[in-house]
Amino acid sequence: MFRLTSKVKIAAGIAAGALTLGAAGAYAAANSNNTVSVTGATSVTVTGGTGTPPTLISLSGKTGVTVDASAFKNPGDCVSTFAKNRDLALQPTTGTTRISKNYHGKLLAAAVAWCQQFKPTASTSTQTTDSADATQSSAPSTDSTDSQSGALHGNGHANGHSRHARQTD
Repeated sequence: MFRLTSKVKIAAGIAAGALTLGAAGAYAAANSNNTVSVTGATSVTVTGGTGTPPTLISLSGKTGVTVDASAFKNPGDCVSTFAKNRDLALQPTTGTTRISKNYHGKLLAAAVAWCQQFKPTASTSTQTTDSADATQSSAPSTDSTDSQSGALHGNGHANGHSRHARQTD
Protein backbone atom coordinates (compact mmCIF):
# COMPACT_ATOMS: atom_id res chain seq x y z
CA MET A 1 0.00 0.00 0.00
CA PHE A 2 1.27 3.50 -0.71
CA ARG A 3 1.10 6.67 1.33
CA LEU A 4 -1.18 9.49 0.20
CA THR A 5 0.89 12.64 0.04
CA SER A 6 -0.42 16.14 -0.33
CA LYS A 7 0.61 16.12 -4.00
CA VAL A 8 -1.57 13.07 -4.65
CA LYS A 9 -4.48 14.67 -2.80
CA ILE A 10 -4.13 17.91 -4.79
CA ALA A 11 -3.96 16.03 -8.08
CA ALA A 12 -7.09 14.06 -7.17
CA GLY A 13 -8.91 17.29 -6.30
CA ILE A 14 -7.92 18.90 -9.59
CA ALA A 15 -9.05 15.86 -11.55
CA ALA A 16 -12.42 15.80 -9.75
CA GLY A 17 -12.87 19.54 -10.41
CA ALA A 18 -12.05 19.13 -14.09
CA LEU A 19 -14.55 16.29 -14.37
CA THR A 20 -17.23 18.43 -12.72
CA LEU A 21 -16.49 21.40 -14.97
CA GLY A 22 -16.55 19.13 -17.98
CA ALA A 23 -19.99 17.81 -17.07
CA ALA A 24 -21.27 21.33 -16.41
CA GLY A 25 -19.89 22.52 -19.73
CA ALA A 26 -21.54 19.66 -21.61
CA TYR A 27 -24.87 20.46 -19.91
CA ALA A 28 -24.53 24.15 -20.76
CA ALA A 29 -23.71 23.36 -24.39
CA ALA A 30 -26.74 21.08 -24.69
CA ASN A 31 -28.99 23.77 -23.14
CA SER A 32 -27.38 26.83 -24.66
CA ASN A 33 -30.54 28.92 -24.68
CA ASN A 34 -30.68 28.64 -20.84
CA THR A 35 -34.43 29.16 -20.66
CA VAL A 36 -37.37 27.13 -19.43
CA SER A 37 -40.98 27.18 -20.55
CA VAL A 38 -43.56 28.64 -18.20
CA THR A 39 -47.18 27.57 -18.37
CA GLY A 40 -50.03 28.74 -16.15
CA ALA A 41 -48.14 31.65 -14.58
CA THR A 42 -50.28 34.39 -13.06
CA SER A 43 -49.47 38.02 -12.38
CA VAL A 44 -48.46 39.21 -8.90
CA THR A 45 -49.49 42.56 -7.45
CA VAL A 46 -46.90 44.66 -5.61
CA THR A 47 -48.41 47.31 -3.34
CA GLY A 48 -46.67 50.08 -1.41
CA GLY A 49 -43.32 51.66 -2.01
CA THR A 50 -42.40 54.30 -4.52
CA GLY A 51 -41.15 54.05 -8.04
CA THR A 52 -42.03 51.29 -10.46
CA PRO A 53 -41.91 47.89 -8.79
CA PRO A 54 -40.67 44.89 -10.73
CA THR A 55 -43.42 43.19 -12.76
CA LEU A 56 -43.77 39.74 -11.24
CA ILE A 57 -45.46 36.43 -12.00
CA SER A 58 -46.29 33.45 -9.81
CA LEU A 59 -44.82 30.29 -11.32
CA SER A 60 -47.22 28.01 -9.43
CA GLY A 61 -50.25 29.72 -10.95
CA LYS A 62 -51.59 30.97 -7.60
CA THR A 63 -54.07 33.78 -8.14
CA GLY A 64 -54.38 36.89 -6.00
CA VAL A 65 -50.74 36.87 -4.83
CA THR A 66 -49.76 40.26 -3.40
CA VAL A 67 -46.44 41.57 -2.10
CA ASP A 68 -47.07 44.30 0.49
CA ALA A 69 -44.06 46.61 0.32
CA SER A 70 -45.37 48.87 3.09
CA ALA A 71 -44.30 46.20 5.61
CA PHE A 72 -40.59 46.44 4.67
CA LYS A 73 -38.47 48.05 7.40
CA ASN A 74 -35.21 48.21 5.41
CA PRO A 75 -33.71 47.03 2.10
CA GLY A 76 -32.58 43.73 3.63
CA ASP A 77 -36.11 42.92 4.76
CA CYS A 78 -37.36 43.67 1.25
CA VAL A 79 -34.76 41.55 -0.56
CA SER A 80 -35.22 38.74 1.97
CA THR A 81 -38.91 38.53 1.09
CA PHE A 82 -38.07 37.98 -2.57
CA ALA A 83 -35.21 35.59 -1.76
CA LYS A 84 -37.43 33.32 0.35
CA ASN A 85 -40.15 33.05 -2.30
CA ARG A 86 -38.90 30.92 -5.20
CA ASP A 87 -42.40 30.98 -6.71
CA LEU A 88 -41.89 34.53 -7.96
CA ALA A 89 -40.16 35.47 -11.21
CA LEU A 90 -39.85 38.57 -13.36
CA GLN A 91 -42.53 38.82 -16.04
CA PRO A 92 -41.05 37.58 -19.34
CA THR A 93 -41.19 39.89 -22.33
CA THR A 94 -44.54 40.14 -24.07
CA GLY A 95 -45.27 37.29 -26.43
CA THR A 96 -42.92 34.75 -24.84
CA THR A 97 -43.56 31.92 -22.40
CA ARG A 98 -39.92 31.30 -21.51
CA ILE A 99 -37.91 32.59 -18.58
CA SER A 100 -34.22 32.32 -17.78
CA LYS A 101 -33.05 29.27 -15.84
CA ASN A 102 -31.49 31.86 -13.55
CA TYR A 103 -34.89 33.50 -13.00
CA HIS A 104 -34.43 33.70 -9.23
CA GLY A 105 -31.04 35.43 -9.53
CA LYS A 106 -32.46 37.91 -12.03
CA LEU A 107 -35.40 38.57 -9.68
CA LEU A 108 -33.04 39.25 -6.78
CA ALA A 109 -30.92 41.61 -8.88
CA ALA A 110 -34.05 43.61 -9.74
CA ALA A 111 -35.23 43.45 -6.12
CA VAL A 112 -31.92 44.80 -4.77
CA ALA A 113 -32.24 47.85 -7.02
CA TRP A 114 -35.91 48.46 -6.18
CA CYS A 115 -35.53 47.77 -2.44
CA GLN A 116 -33.00 50.58 -1.93
CA GLN A 117 -35.93 52.95 -1.37
CA PHE A 118 -36.56 51.31 2.01
CA LYS A 119 -33.39 52.65 3.63
CA PRO A 120 -34.22 53.81 7.14
CA THR A 121 -34.15 57.54 7.60
CA ALA A 122 -31.38 58.96 9.77
CA SER A 123 -32.73 59.71 13.21
CA THR A 124 -31.90 62.94 14.95
CA SER A 125 -31.00 61.42 18.28
CA THR A 126 -29.22 63.52 20.88
CA GLN A 127 -25.73 62.56 21.89
CA THR A 128 -24.97 62.07 25.54
CA THR A 129 -21.57 62.46 27.09
CA ASP A 130 -20.26 59.84 29.46
CA SER A 131 -19.36 61.07 32.90
CA ALA A 132 -16.89 59.28 35.13
CA ASP A 133 -18.37 56.76 37.50
CA ALA A 134 -17.78 57.46 41.20
CA THR A 135 -15.83 54.18 41.52
CA GLN A 136 -13.54 54.95 38.57
CA SER A 137 -10.19 56.57 39.07
CA SER A 138 -8.67 58.95 36.54
CA ALA A 139 -5.20 57.53 37.26
CA PRO A 140 -3.93 54.97 34.71
CA SER A 141 -4.16 51.40 35.87
CA THR A 142 -1.00 49.34 36.25
CA ASP A 143 -0.55 45.60 36.20
CA SER A 144 1.19 44.41 39.36
CA THR A 145 2.63 41.35 37.58
CA ASP A 146 4.85 43.51 35.36
CA SER A 147 7.66 43.63 37.86
CA GLN A 148 10.53 43.07 35.42
CA SER A 149 11.73 46.12 33.61
CA GLY A 150 12.02 45.61 29.85
CA ALA A 151 10.35 42.19 29.89
CA LEU A 152 8.44 41.16 26.79
CA HIS A 153 4.85 40.18 27.45
CA GLY A 154 2.44 38.59 25.02
CA ASN A 155 -1.26 39.20 24.82
CA GLY A 156 -2.22 35.76 26.09
CA HIS A 157 -3.15 34.40 22.66
CA ALA A 158 0.16 32.89 21.67
CA ASN A 159 -1.19 29.36 21.18
CA GLY A 160 1.98 27.81 22.52
CA HIS A 161 4.36 30.22 20.83
CA SER A 162 6.52 32.61 22.72
CA ARG A 163 7.77 35.99 21.69
CA HIS A 164 11.54 36.09 21.21
CA ALA A 165 13.79 39.02 21.89
CA ARG A 166 15.52 40.48 18.84
CA GLN A 167 19.22 39.65 18.52
CA THR A 168 21.64 42.52 18.06
CA ASP A 169 25.04 42.17 16.38
